[in-house]
Amino acid sequence: MLIDWGKLVSQGRAKAPGISWSNEEGRAVAYLAQTLGKKMAEVAPYVRKGILTVEAYKKAEGKPGMTNPYMKLSKEDLIKKVQSLEISVSPDATKEILAQILLEKKQATVIEKKAEAPATKGGVATSSISGGSGPVSPSGATGETGKTGIKFDGAVLKTKPKAKAKKIGKSKK
Repeated sequence: MLIDWGKLVSQGRAKAPGISWSNEEGRAVAYLAQTLGKKMAEVAPYVRKGILTVEAYKKAEGKPGMTNPYMKLSKEDLIKKVQSLEISVSPDATKEILAQILLEKKQATVIEKKAEAPATKGGVATSSISGGSGPVSPSGATGETGKTGIKFDGAVLKTKPKAKAKKIGKSKK
């Protein structure tokens, strides 16, 4: 018995011909359809674009899609790139869905890189939790800490004193 990928895709039960939904995407399709009172086929195109929440769906509803830069590649090149990401691909997968998968992976990588970038506050970069040399001035100089604050090339950044924790007395039994 052969799988009718066209029917599964048209019903919103598969991501694309030859590619099934990931667990997260499958749950999102079912949840959005149930929550919004729509058919899976109506919400599936949004989930294919990476929209997995009701809020994101409402923002994106009715907006035209953007062009995908991976559409310029041949189907064979797209299959190779997707397989290099360790994603199992059937030859039945369409060029459009392969390009969409690559775009989603690229966007996820960009988001991860932004999350790993050091946070800044007031133009001064702070060290990350995972390590680092401490606060850095906008010029790149590492600061020294003193009683009055953090010193940067002669300037002092004032810091607030830490709040003291209240002691809670032992309860009597």
